[in-house]
Formats: sequence, C-alpha cells, structure tokens
Amino acid sequence: MSENVVKQDLRKQLEAILFASGRKMPVDELARLCRTTAVVVQQQLQQLKSEYESKDSSLLLIDEADGWKLTVREQYAPVVQKIVAETELTRTMIETLAVIAWKAPVLQSNVIRIRTNKAYDHLAALEKSGFITREKHGRSKMIKLTERFFKYFDVKTEQEVREKFKGMPEAAANSPQLQPQQPQAAPAAPGGPENAPS
Repeated sequence: MSENVVKQDLRKQLEAILFASGRKMPVDELARLCRTTAVVVQQQLQQLKSEYESKDSSLLLIDEADGWKLTVREQYAPVVQKIVAETELTRTMIETLAVIAWKAPVLQSNVIRIRTNKAYDHLAALEKSGFITREKHGRSKMIKLTERFFKYFDVKTEQEVREKFKGMPEAAANSPQLQPQQPQAAPAAPGGPENAPS
C-alpha cells in the first residue's frame, strides 16, 4: 500500500475509535489501539480535524489539552443533547451534578454530606469533563459551574437549571442539606425573634 493509503486508513481507524468510544481520548491511548506512534496519530488527527472543518458535516473533531473527541456541532447539539447526557454521564454523576447545579456555588463538604464519599469520584470526573471548577475555600473547596455546563445542558438561567434537574431526588429545592454554605442566623429564642441572643 502507498503511504497515502496507509495514512488514510489510519485516519479512518481513529475516526471509528473516537465515534465508538463517545468520549475524549488521549493521543497515547489512540496510538496504542492503532499500533503506531503518538506523533503519527497527532499528525493524522490534525488532518482529520481539517477534513471535518472543510466539509459540511454535523460532526466536529475537537483537540483539547488532555485528548481528542468527536462531537456534534453546536447548532445540532439540542437534537442529541438528551441522549448524550444519558450516555456520557452516569445517573449517579448527574445526581451529584444536580445537587451542585441547584446551589452553585456550593462547598464541596456540603455536596459530600448530601451525596456521601462516593461523590469524590463524581466531582473528579465532572471537573475533568469540564462541567465544574473547584477552588480552595478554607478547609474545603468551592464548586462552581462552568460555561461548558450551561452550553452542554442548553440552560442560561437558574430557573432553567432547576427545570432541567427537577427530576433528581437529591436536588429538592427545599432540602435543608443544601443550605449550610449560607450564613446561618442565630436560632430564635422562646418567645419570638426579638428575644434571640445577641
């Protein structure tokens, strides 16, 4: 086979792997699967990216710091959004994300209190996927939603966020567990608030 045919076949292999995986994949992993070098894979991914950009396709090849992903162009995202959300994120991860979405910004310690220690893995995965950021905040971390979260779930306001996640049991609007990060008022003393301790 000629060199061009070999390269074209490699691009098809890469395209097939990225399509089938449905996730972001690092170059090293792709190179291992295709039995070639990371340098060659990187070159062919760049070529494949150019091909997608030049043709009228609903798909787009994205190059991010930690890997490559075959995804849907923004204008077609609403069509596949529900399916993508259900397949890329597990139910338990979405439930953890729902807790964050309801009260963001929210302390990590409060999310763990609600979702238990299993949420540490969820938070790491959600941060890696670009849905949240975590910054040191005292002895805990402050969790915030990212621009990718709002684009991915096609929401713009807090009300839309609540509508999107209203089916999640852990995201009940009135759950007192979601309140601890807010300043706490002193409890009212017997006889009414005017008798509360100063």
